Amino acid sequence: MQLIPLGPPALLGLFREVLESSLVERGVAQGLELLGHADEFWRAVPLAELQRMAQGGNAAAQAELAWRSAVGEGLPKSVVDAVNWATQSAEKKSPAGEAVLGWLLYHGMGLPKDYAEAARLFAHAADAADSRGMTWFALCLLRGHGVDADVTRGSELLYKSAEQGSPLAQYWLGRLLYLGQYLPRDFAQAVRWLTLASEHTSGRAGRAADLLARCHFFGRGVDENRGEAVRLWRMAALDDIAPAMFSLGLCLYAGEGTSVNHAEAVTWFRAAARKRVSGAMFLLGQCTTFGFGVTPDPAVGLAWYRRAAERGNREAEFELAEAYAAGRAHLERDLEEAVCWWRAAARQGHARAQLKLGHCYRWGEGIEENKRLALAWYRRAADGGEISAHVWLGECHEHGEGITADPVAARHCYLEAAAAGDPHGRAELGRCSLYGIGGQVDVARGEAALKQAAENGWQPALDELERYWFAEGERHFHGHGAVADAARARLCYRKAGELGHRRAAYMLAECLRHGLGGAAEPAQALTWYHRAATLFDAKLALADLYYNGEGVVLNYREAFRWFEQAVAQHEDAYALYSLGYCLLHGQGVRRDARLALRHLRRAAVLGEVNAQYELGLAYYRGAGLGKNLRLAMKWLRMAASQGHDEARAFLERIGRGQNLN
Repeated sequence: MQLIPLGPPALLGLFREVLESSLVERGVAQGLELLGHADEFWRAVPLAELQRMAQGGNAAAQAELAWRSAVGEGLPKSVVDAVNWATQSAEKKSPAGEAVLGWLLYHGMGLPKDYAEAARLFAHAADAADSRGMTWFALCLLRGHGVDADVTRGSELLYKSAEQGSPLAQYWLGRLLYLGQYLPRDFAQAVRWLTLASEHTSGRAGRAADLLARCHFFGRGVDENRGEAVRLWRMAALDDIAPAMFSLGLCLYAGEGTSVNHAEAVTWFRAAARKRVSGAMFLLGQCTTFGFGVTPDPAVGLAWYRRAAERGNREAEFELAEAYAAGRAHLERDLEEAVCWWRAAARQGHARAQLKLGHCYRWGEGIEENKRLALAWYRRAADGGEISAHVWLGECHEHGEGITADPVAARHCYLEAAAAGDPHGRAELGRCSLYGIGGQVDVARGEAALKQAAENGWQPALDELERYWFAEGERHFHGHGAVADAARARLCYRKAGELGHRRAAYMLAECLRHGLGGAAEPAQALTWYHRAATLFDAKLALADLYYNGEGVVLNYREAFRWFEQAVAQHEDAYALYSLGYCLLHGQGVRRDARLALRHLRRAAVLGEVNAQYELGLAYYRGAGLGKNLRLAMKWLRMAASQGHDEARAFLERIGRGQNLN
């Protein structure tokens, strides 16, 4: 699972994406709601009194009752009642009734949708100076709904209504100025009109406060003041404005403009989720999964992710895909389902999902392998700001996956990633410099790039560098593709060994021990053998050094310890012989003839001639067990046949009848 970080950049990005998208008037060509309310007087009239007045034939009361019935304010929502009361009011030529009836026609509520008739009724109400009629007719003129578009006339009418004190017009004027929709964007003027609208008690106050909070939060048209933004969002949230509920929850979640309060944040996220705000559902998934303000429950968190994903929230789609890919929260691992959700998020521009989808196509995980599609998704991810996608693009160019191999293009991709601060990209760029991929060889630059990548957290960079220096050492040591040069090999082995390459450390120790490529340095050899001591060869070499006192004070006990470790790691004839010899003669360990002979016998079977000789002597002399001349002669003759001079001499003395016990 990926936890959205609480840092300001991530928070600002989330605010901008969610808040700005909620402002875009989706589908205005088909007509978005033109919400508004009657004058303050009628808003304050109690319902029972309003009904009495409407039934008595008061046209203004009938208009107000029609509006309350349409939006369900103070009584059950009823489109039939709204049409009935609005029609009665309009028939009496009430501007307010005509405006409400026009609103119902505009939205096709209880009546067939008819922009032209709605605009006619709005115009008639506007001519009578009805504030709602003026505002709604202005919006029709701006949008060209039911009347020819006339931005100049529409804006003049909207300004006129706003200046006359209509909170509905003030809200819409502030909103359009904020968006720069139909009118030039002007945040300062937007703040002015939204402030006026938010100070009224009309139905627009909450929505105006929500927009005004955004101005204060981002410092648009007013000095940035996130504390004031929180206050305004709280006011709007209490007025049941869904985006404000979500925004308030975000501030409480991240501690912006207020102290962190995850429990209250969860409360507001739940409220917004009930109003189908997918972002709130997603963050409820985050809070529930990680235990912010609520008891952690990954299964419940996953359920919230699913609800948000089903409503098209791309972050939730990505998290759901991750859950299926990893088999989290009691889900069975299902890469095919993961691919479906990654694709859904990728189609909405989620760069990380695009990268994951590219991986799936590249390696055929959860979907049929398709290198070309992998390349295409990597490109989209890179274009969408996913820095690491440049690295994978580079790999495709380098190895010719989904495209003709092009080392130069590959190197350019790695450079793009490195320039953006990606350590993996810097490591790949360093590798290109080392080997001359897509450009000139530059070992110093390549080495520096790989070390920097490792310092920035990409540890495989050091693995690449140590492999390079070891390969260079081997090349110069054995003369593969270069003139044999033990001194150069010794230098390369040292570089690789200093980076942790154990085989290079062992080879450097061998050079130092035997004077290859420079003077012999037994003490230094001992140090490097210790650094390579996880290798069997290094263990055996250490045992020999301690046994012979080479570069160190002779120490049979330490020699025995290393022989013992070598045998435990690998059944080697020489190691078995050496261990058996120490046990047989009590060197560095208490003498144990039976165990010694077991090791010597195994070494002898593996062809170790010295073990054959020692085993023959032991059987001949009865060392630790009864004599056995037949076995003694068998092993002595076997050693002699392999050229062991002492075994041959011993057999000759036996032949002359000498007593050799």
